[in-house]
Amino acid sequence: MKFIKIFAMLSFSVCSLFSHAQPIKQIQVRSELSSPIIMEGNPETNYLKVSLSGQKIDNSKRVPINLAIVIDKSSSMGGDRIEKAREAAIFAVNLLNENDTLSIVAYDSEAKVIVPASKVKNKQKLIQVINENVVANGGTALFAGLSKGIKQVETQLTKDKVNRIILLSDGQANVGPSSVNELSELAIIAAKKNISITTIGIGSDYNELLMSSIASYSDGNHVFVNKSTELENVFVHEFSDVMSTIAQDVVITIQLKDGVKPVRLLGRDGVIKGNKVTVKMNQLFSNQEKYVLLEVIPDEGKVGQSKTLAEIDLKYDNLLVNKAEHETQLVSVAYTDNQKLVQNSIIQDVLAESEIQKVTIANEKALELYNRGMQAEAEKILMENSNRLTSFSNTIVSPSSKARLKSQIEKNNIMVNAVQTQNSDISNKIMTQQQFESKSNVIKK
Repeated sequence: MKFIKIFAMLSFSVCSLFSHAQPIKQIQVRSELSSPIIMEGNPETNYLKVSLSGQKIDNSKRVPINLAIVIDKSSSMGGDRIEKAREAAIFAVNLLNENDTLSIVAYDSEAKVIVPASKVKNKQKLIQVINENVVANGGTALFAGLSKGIKQVETQLTKDKVNRIILLSDGQANVGPSSVNELSELAIIAAKKNISITTIGIGSDYNELLMSSIASYSDGNHVFVNKSTELENVFVHEFSDVMSTIAQDVVITIQLKDGVKPVRLLGRDGVIKGNKVTVKMNQLFSNQEKYVLLEVIPDEGKVGQSKTLAEIDLKYDNLLVNKAEHETQLVSVAYTDNQKLVQNSIIQDVLAESEIQKVTIANEKALELYNRGMQAEAEKILMENSNRLTSFSNTIVSPSSKARLKSQIEKNNIMVNAVQTQNSDISNKIMTQQQFESKSNVIKK
């Protein structure tokens, strides 16, 4: 009888794994637990992962882009920086086509719309405007520049376009509102309109917390450019993402069943209210996985029993077919008294992501210590976390999990090296970018 129960639970585990992996047109949705089979009695911490994966698309059939480029042209951008900023903007012009919309805002002590939102048709004229108007001078009215960028995108805002802003700056916001909270509010406003903001910080003088917060609140990217010669490569990577956008306005609602306790979201932010968890994502790219990771404590159960742990509700705009799509999935957990069966059922890819996010949280403490001048203590935590991930990787057999852990170990080692070899301004920016990438819950395919 016991063998029958074990066989039944194994069958349940296999079915639950693959029933959630069917492609939904161009977007694959998957919901799974790190431990789909658990011991009866006192349930331990479990991890629920809900992910959306974009499938590869034909770039010739990409979605039109509604882009604003917001360029800092303050005095500190003089010389090579402003030249490379112009080149990056011109690169964008040449990459876009007449189906796309482009606006350009240049700001110093004030912000000016030098290219109002319009179709990209007369490229030579656009390039001439960039060369004539993107000239270094004055202060840094970052708030005004970003505000105008948002308004320009808004004038052409539609659900069938990729709505994006690229913000460049090399200095501290020193004209107009300048706090992290004030700029983050702008990012929140943009996100509510499905506008993502990518922030590119150049050199060692910009406010990395401010720039990464703008990107985080709007679900964009954040990049640190130490040398202005790297700027064009950053634009290449950014446009690779933007031109492969397949979905936006993603809302994931997790309704946990009675008796299941939500503990915390790991990485991506969201709202936990009672047993209901809501997470929003702005945009999804092809060949990319974005996920929500929720730490939970399941309800108690008896041997042979299976219970629904959560109902997952997903809504998003599929840009490739230009319509809203909706799906509901159920995630269940089975109970046993066989510890080996529990161990064999573990989904290593989910467990690896939980370990990566817990290390990322610990790295936040290292960054905080470093900012307080406690370099040795910060370095110790970062090295311990690298060793922790290495030890954990040695217990894993899944190739994809090992690859993800290796990537995070490399990020940690970059942070260790930054603490050991760079001045504080540079190392802070390197660590902030690595932390941003880790917390974004994004897996490149």
